[in-house]
Amino acid sequence: MARNPRPSAEAVLAALPEPDGADLLQILWCPNEHWDPPAHQADVAPVVELRWRRAADVTHRLADPPAPTRYDEDGYLPRARTVTAEPVTDFPYREELPEELRPRLAELVRVTGPEGTDVITRLAGWKLGGWPTWHLHHPAVFACADCGTPMTLLFTAASDPETGVVVGRYGDLRIFTCPADHRHGFQVDLH
Repeated sequence: MARNPRPSAEAVLAALPEPDGADLLQILWCPNEHWDPPAHQADVAPVVELRWRRAADVTHRLADPPAPTRYDEDGYLPRARTVTAEPVTDFPYREELPEELRPRLAELVRVTGPEGTDVITRLAGWKLGGWPTWHLHHPAVFACADCGTPMTLLFTAASDPETGVVVGRYGDLRIFTCPADHRHGFQVDLH
């Protein structure tokens, strides 16, 4: 069974729509857990908003962003850091591979990571595009609520001691988008 590979971060960036001339995507989240979020948001997680802007319109950067007046979880407030893009090879979770490739991936996981860890199919840190991890349950497909197209992973904010972000029970906050039409809604998942 042949599968289409997931696009690289560069390909994801190149394929992102630029609505109304926008060339900058901001991913914002409320630093509170929401127990009754909008339908496309994850339960008991921060509510996410995607904003498109034109980079040319950003004339100065806030040196000290305003602190939230209320927040429930310190783990949802990242520490200020410089983000460096680094291309990496991202592998799908073993259950998303054809059966004949799974033993090879299992061996690669065994020889590359400390015992009990999987540094191959669960990359640490934050990433744009790539494959979602499925370390808590079997792989799932998020269908676009507007057209039914299987959604693709746009962004992962993984719990990470470097950023100080802890999502859920040290998991991942993931944003899936519709590859058929950028105007369709996105889906937020807490894994």
